[in-house]
Amino acid sequence: MEKQERELIGSGARADVYRAGPYALKIFHKTANPALIMREAYVSSLVAEAGLPVPRAYGMEELEEGLAIKLEAVPGKNLHAAIVEEPARCEEFIQKLIELQVQVHRSSVELPFTLTDWLKERIGGARLSKDVKEKLIEKLAALPEGKALCHGDFHGGNVLTDGERYTIIDWANACAGSPDADACRTWMIYAIYLPEVAGMYLEAYCAYVQRPMEEILRWLPVLAGARLQEGFSEESEILRNWIKEGL
Repeated sequence: MEKQERELIGSGARADVYRAGPYALKIFHKTANPALIMREAYVSSLVAEAGLPVPRAYGMEELEEGLAIKLEAVPGKNLHAAIVEEPARCEEFIQKLIELQVQVHRSSVELPFTLTDWLKERIGGARLSKDVKEKLIEKLAALPEGKALCHGDFHGGNVLTDGERYTIIDWANACAGSPDADACRTWMIYAIYLPEVAGMYLEAYCAYVQRPMEEILRWLPVLAGARLQEGFSEESEILRNWIKEGL
């Protein structure tokens, strides 16, 4: 595929996404870990084969720019944009988001990597004192592991819609774990970036799955510690406050 045939449709810390005819090419920067790219490609294939509403996966390609995952190109905008453009439909969009998230949690996909291990690794790499890391790991050990499919970064920015079809993208953080943790991560992202939506999401999610809010939010300090490792400096203060309040 020639470079001029591609249209840049998204950029991130690890990869750029291009539309190329009926395909989307997620081209990773050359500094990206090849093992993690292969992991994402593997998960993308599994969830597509399981019938979840995701882009069809066509495998990996080695391009001049770097390794790429080849996916079905999906039309539409993300739900964050939809909420901002049509605030009157916010409740409707959040309810759809929850239905999709629970569909993921209740799927039959089994992954060989656990959320517990993923969180331990992230906490270990965060800029925190040894004492705080140890306390977070102890807190994590007391939380239920779970075996459900967890997206790991489920929010409106990773759900595309053309008004009829809804598609879940970006499976880089997917693990086997507790749905409570996955929901807490969603709430955490909204609490940072769309606080007016965070409470609406959590109340609606808990009502939908019949779970008390405190069971969801007890994951917050652990998830905040893991999120610190991702290096978003604008989030540091609020994440550290959540860690301090939770220990």
